[in-house]
Amino acid sequence: MKRAALWLAAAVAAVPAGRLLIHWFSMDLAEIHGVDYTRYLASALIGLRFGWSHLYDPAAQDVIARELGLFWLPNVYTPPMSLLLIPWTFISLHSGFVLWSLLQLISLIACWWMLTPRDWSLRPVLLAMMFVPYPVALGLLEGQVLPLQMAMVAGSYLLLQRRQDFLGGALLVCLALKPQGLELVPFALLVAGRRRAFLGWLLSMTAVGGLVLLLIGLDGARTYVERLASESAHPEQLWVAWSYTFARHFGAGWHRSLALLCAAGLTLFTAYRQRLEVVYSAALAGSLLASPYVHLYDFMLLFPAAWLLLRCFPLRFCVPLLLPYVFMLFSTQGGLGSRWVLLCECLWLVTLAALPRSAVRLAA
Repeated sequence: MKRAALWLAAAVAAVPAGRLLIHWFSMDLAEIHGVDYTRYLASALIGLRFGWSHLYDPAAQDVIARELGLFWLPNVYTPPMSLLLIPWTFISLHSGFVLWSLLQLISLIACWWMLTPRDWSLRPVLLAMMFVPYPVALGLLEGQVLPLQMAMVAGSYLLLQRRQDFLGGALLVCLALKPQGLELVPFALLVAGRRRAFLGWLLSMTAVGGLVLLLIGLDGARTYVERLASESAHPEQLWVAWSYTFARHFGAGWHRSLALLCAAGLTLFTAYRQRLEVVYSAALAGSLLASPYVHLYDFMLLFPAAWLLLRCFPLRFCVPLLLPYVFMLFSTQGGLGSRWVLLCECLWLVTLAALPRSAVRLAA
């Protein structure tokens, strides 16, 4: 009965998932012009054409934006994100988007393969369900880099599980591409006692940071820091809505700082007393709460967080995870479901923090 119900759920979820995949890989050039992938590409073109020290120069951005015919908010992409897209600058925009999308699809499937429990009646359901919510569809159609980061975090977890802590920590260099939503993961590993993993992350980030500083110089680095400070003070300029950003519910004063510190503190407390799967899960959920700004598609990170919990508990104890999923289905640009996803994240962290370590058993 259980197996039949799971296969039925997979079949139902496969319909909207299939429609999304067809749309994703059949987007025309007009659609691709307005997505994040094209802005990633434009950022790389700025560095190549004007020099990497001008990566955050508004005049250089305007020139590239006019040439590509795109609307572009102030560039806040990290230098490593721009460097990653250099190979894509040598191929056409449409072909590049298809190739980039294929990389992201492979990354998603790799993350699913590495993290979900080895139950073949459950795994197809989990894969199909991932493609249904609007935040996931938005991230994929925008060409977001999140799936690649999810795969690297999954690889990091597997390496730590096999006691290859240094290499596992080094894989977390993916934070350099886009830190929000992942920033607490290495620190959670540190307080969990995985010091070699933290060292691997720290050294890899130092190497990337040194390379970036050589490329963009002190002036470029100063301009980038100033840009980040400006946009953090005015998140509405980056279309960061209050309904899906925890920080924006507390204004801009000390209440906001206290709320973010509480989210980070609860995450690290959970990591200190729980096993590895829960450490990663709490760090992902906590990072989304503690980030100064997130977008709807960042909710995609809740999928690997949930899959890790499915490795620790029997399926019947993970039924509450359906609640944030249901709210995610109603998390659209104009909807308020995202507010309830944030509440579920808070309850998620509190529950994991209060859970006795002895209650967590590896089920995969």
